Amino acid sequence: MNKVLWIAMMLFLAAGPLCAGTITVIWPNGGEALTLGQPNCQVKWTAVGVTQNVRINLLKGGAVVGAIANSLPPQSSPFLWTAGKLADGTMVQPGTDYRVRIRAIESSEVDESDGVFSLATQALPPPPPPVLLKLEKPNGGNSLLLHHETEIAWKSIAPASVGKVRLQLMKEGCCTIGILGEDLPATGTFAWKAGEYPGHTAPAGKYRIRVSSMTDPKIYDESDAAFDLKSLSALASKGQPMKFLQGETVPGVYQTFPCSDTFPGNLSPPVALSVFQQGWKQMFGSGCGIGNMTAMVGAYWFPYYQYQAASLYRSRILFYLSKYADKAGALKSAKLRMKRLHSVDEDAGSGCGCSENLWVLEAPMTSCDIPAIGQRIDVSLGTVEFTRDVTEIVRQWLNGSLANNGLLLLAGESPCSGGRKCASCYEASLILSFE
Repeated sequence: MNKVLWIAMMLFLAAGPLCAGTITVIWPNGGEALTLGQPNCQVKWTAVGVTQNVRINLLKGGAVVGAIANSLPPQSSPFLWTAGKLADGTMVQPGTDYRVRIRAIESSEVDESDGVFSLATQALPPPPPPVLLKLEKPNGGNSLLLHHETEIAWKSIAPASVGKVRLQLMKEGCCTIGILGEDLPATGTFAWKAGEYPGHTAPAGKYRIRVSSMTDPKIYDESDAAFDLKSLSALASKGQPMKFLQGETVPGVYQTFPCSDTFPGNLSPPVALSVFQQGWKQMFGSGCGIGNMTAMVGAYWFPYYQYQAASLYRSRILFYLSKYADKAGALKSAKLRMKRLHSVDEDAGSGCGCSENLWVLEAPMTSCDIPAIGQRIDVSLGTVEFTRDVTEIVRQWLNGSLANNGLLLLAGESPCSGGRKCASCYEASLILSFE
């Protein structure tokens, strides 16, 4: 063979492999810890001189589990992957020995992760620490009239740890103004003439209420936001109308009770408080955690061993009507306006729907237990805003023939399959008209 031709052939053969394309896996390339179901994980690679579409396979223990993507342009890196999800929609099992392999479909270019990575289920976050003492009202964002009686309410889930409590009036951004009461029970209410404390009256301004344990000052809570103390004389001096108006609106004030129940019947499995707290978190995550400006009702059912456990949320809606006490005979009409701000109805395969009820309370609500309830006022499921005539109920509240304990917004408590979540938020108000 001609020597020149032989050299040319050798150079051609030597150069052949250099012209082949290459694929290099960049991520995941070993050592990563991914959570099953984690969205938008970027499978990254480089492809040089590759003209064929590529397939991404998931390997476990060196064996192919399935395809992550079946046919992608070689230059389409990165591919957004829901960790652990295959192209056919199935989700793989947790494991610590996974790799990805990227191969050209109709040629020999291939590469896989240099090391293994893990896929694990998402662990539940630790339950929040228990709130031993909670101030329920006044919780801020509202206005109180100086010298007008209002109710301070608080509760404790661990009375023995809290002991007796102290109530203090706090000036916003400043300091303690005065002590309102001492040696009070760990759960209770306190009738307060707004602004008053022994021997003094606080000036108009922004304040909070603090409740604290007298034996352990580190256990305390206070209003989530400041409330306004206002005087009637100041309102009158600003030209505010002091007469009773036609169509005057009285906003509802909300007292909420996150509770826990179990089913069936009188069986009481030992469900830890932390488990119910997880259930409450699921319900709060529905978007109803709007604070004290709205009433909330909800039920979250979830399996606990062989039982169905329910985290429930109830709201008492109060209407302060003391300034209308002598106007019962002049009451022309009273309309209850309910406006739904948010709702969620998530069915995990159960056959029962969400339900809500509104009841006239015949006894005060001071705990999660439902007191005596009277007339039912229908709540229109699915209706954004509606009104109900409650003239006779309000007339009885004003003339004293029916104690004004407000209304109870109550979640339906029928047991459902685990994972059923129902929650709603309402804004409630009374529209009063007088002769």
